[in-house]
Amino acid sequence: MAGRRISWGVGDSPNPADVGHADEGSRAASREAARYQGGVARRDDRTAARAARRAHLVLGTHAPFRLDLTVLVLQRLFGNPIDVWERGRWVRAFETPDGPVACEVTQVAPRPEIRAVLTGPAGDLAPWRDRLRRMLGLDVDLAPFHARARRLPALAPLERRIRGVRPPRFAALHEAFAAVIPFQQVSLASGIAMLRRLAASFAPPVVVSGTTVYPFPDATRLAGASDAVLRAAGFSAAKATALRSAARAIADGSLRDAELAALPSGALVERLTELPGIGPWSASLLALRYFGRLDVFPPGDAAAVKALVEVGRGEDLVERLGPWRGMLYYCLFLRRILGA
Repeated sequence: MAGRRISWGVGDSPNPADVGHADEGSRAASREAARYQGGVARRDDRTAARAARRAHLVLGTHAPFRLDLTVLVLQRLFGNPIDVWERGRWVRAFETPDGPVACEVTQVAPRPEIRAVLTGPAGDLAPWRDRLRRMLGLDVDLAPFHARARRLPALAPLERRIRGVRPPRFAALHEAFAAVIPFQQVSLASGIAMLRRLAASFAPPVVVSGTTVYPFPDATRLAGASDAVLRAAGFSAAKATALRSAARAIADGSLRDAELAALPSGALVERLTELPGIGPWSASLLALRYFGRLDVFPPGDAAAVKALVEVGRGEDLVERLGPWRGMLYYCLFLRRILGA
């Protein structure tokens, strides 16, 4: 979709004293940013004033923590157009009713301290703090996993290599479906390419301190995607039906985040498989990557099965990890991507 590029100058990382502080930034006030109406990026003076707002957040967590590894698990490949890792920071743009909010996140290494700059009409900062903490797994205590993994000779070297990673979670339920369905039975690179084309068809990119990212559309817009748009993005007819069906159910309230989150993991996976085009692998991946169910290991994942054979040397690591088998999945993923 044609559209104007919107540049946000986020600037330097905030000082810790800026926790939860928002300012107006006169230079940013003069910059143009987009509000989408009818697929066209437009701007009025009142929206410009709101978009000029800039907020600083400092998010604490316990050691060890590595932002780079956590974002790598979130994005899956460096070419992800939604969650971008570039020049030592995680960059993301979120759609809001008042226009896009640019987010730039860095770590004060080696301390487990995360600094975020939000530029745009962010409003109340509390939901943003909660969203970022959830997406980065900042409140997940992995000490039991690491203790168990260190006792397994086959896994101990890999556990040392990936120490500091947290289990990330997708930003929203409809986005989770869009981040899983394209990857069914294709390579990571092919899935990322489909995701890029899909995002680009809904909104122009946002440029954050020289880094280009695409805001992800809301569930209503995704539910209304035409066959032509999805076909151009690379979706088969079956995948297009699955994505629109899920987005429509989320938009009309028949598929509720809170109700799904209340289900035990087994029941959650079973409920998700009732949706069109969602099999056990997709349902398990949604349970792990969106609902944070670390007791779920997606079945039938060819790359993970191959890695299990190579790492486990005949040992059933999935069973040995028990309620932490989802972290095993992430470990094997990082082994593949990093060549660990």
